[in-house]
Amino acid sequence: MCWIRVLEYRAVSNNMDHLLLLGTIMLVWQVNADAGSFKTKIVGGREAIPNSHPYIASLQIRRQHFCGGSLIAPQFLMTAAHCLSNLNPNMVTVVLGAHSLLTNEDSKQTFRISQVFENGFNPQTLENDILIFKLDRRVSLNPRVQVVALPRDNETVPTGTACVTSGWGQLGTNARIPDRLQELNVTVTSRDLCRPNNICTGVFMRQAGICFGDSGGPLVCNGVIQGISSFIIQSCGNGVAPDFFSRVALFRNFIDRAINS
Repeated sequence: MCWIRVLEYRAVSNNMDHLLLLGTIMLVWQVNADAGSFKTKIVGGREAIPNSHPYIASLQIRRQHFCGGSLIAPQFLMTAAHCLSNLNPNMVTVVLGAHSLLTNEDSKQTFRISQVFENGFNPQTLENDILIFKLDRRVSLNPRVQVVALPRDNETVPTGTACVTSGWGQLGTNARIPDRLQELNVTVTSRDLCRPNNICTGVFMRQAGICFGDSGGPLVCNGVIQGISSFIIQSCGNGVAPDFFSRVALFRNFIDRAINS
């Protein structure tokens, strides 16, 4: 079974010299009815060195990964708001320190969600696609589980900046999911479809990008988390349309209020 949210993005102009843009924004959760699992992966990436992204979390239901997240304080996690649409937070398990989803690794720490902080997420436009969790206890920080650095309020990321994204999402639109964490080098781009509340990235010389299940995961540029994996256009890693991340720097006041609460 699949749950699919489809939005049309149209750029209309009366000037015939202006390029008309038409895309279909797809936000997809793939569910394996037999296994009861939310499937998710990065396209065209590579297996990450184990625990080289010590801030990344796997959000799971019945031990099945469905979204990513990032540790931003010893008891607080950041993810995409759409990840919990119509889901009870009490059903979700947060796993930190993971590399393999299937292996019992000594580095793994498991948590429940004790509190959720929202910021006016709009499921129609996907604006404010950010959510903060307070975990049920403080994380034990060590070399394999670390907090990621946050950007300054309203900090910008110039076009051409090299960044890295990571996750356990699908390897392609109709491809399998990986067991081990994947990573991908991407470049910030300023395309016509990109909105001010998003950071857009691409790998435009080949098919590569985020895919279903990478939602909520991090976009890290120069050691700072600048984006939250939010949505794609038409298909995963198509080499034409950019990938869209919520711009973390716009939410710094909201993040600080949640952590300081």
